[in-house]
Amino acid sequence: MKRLFAALTVCAAVGFAATPSLAAEVAYKLDSSHTETMFIIDRFGFNSVIGLFGGAEGTIWLDEAAPEKSRVEATIQVGSLQSGHATRDEHLKAARWLNAPAFPTMTFKSTKVEKTGPDTAKVTGDMTIMGVTQPATLEVKLNKIGTAPNNQKKQAGFTITGAISRKAFGSATGAGAIGDSVAIRIEALAIAQ
Repeated sequence: MKRLFAALTVCAAVGFAATPSLAAEVAYKLDSSHTETMFIIDRFGFNSVIGLFGGAEGTIWLDEAAPEKSRVEATIQVGSLQSGHATRDEHLKAARWLNAPAFPTMTFKSTKVEKTGPDTAKVTGDMTIMGVTQPATLEVKLNKIGTAPNNQKKQAGFTITGAISRKAFGSATGAGAIGDSVAIRIEALAIAQ
């Protein structure tokens, strides 16, 4: 009887160890010093203007076991815009373009995550620019999850791409001369909390 009990105990222990643990989502805060949002827009058909927003804040709730349950909320400070030319930066932040005084932030809040590969997903959500909210879908690539060598904190890095119509968000300045499609690329780093 003792042997049978011992054997059952071992089997139960092995069975429990073999059962995958139920992973829960982990909250990662965006590191604003290592997260940049770039936009590219056609200018008169001659070239494209490239700009960067710093000042990103937000949280990514990452569920590694079930990525489709992951979610994100992020905010970008419009006033952080830099395009490499001070006068153009002033114009882009002014009422005629992004109207930073009236709408100081842009936001994105996910509504759906669809896994498309081992480390890729389509993330759909509500994007708000200049007070207008529209659905937007972004392509997300998880670059790496791991411990950073400089501070030993668990981090996750992402490359995010997509495009939006500026007209959909109420920006018609220069229509026909300045492109409507705005390409987006975000290099994001987030730190586990």
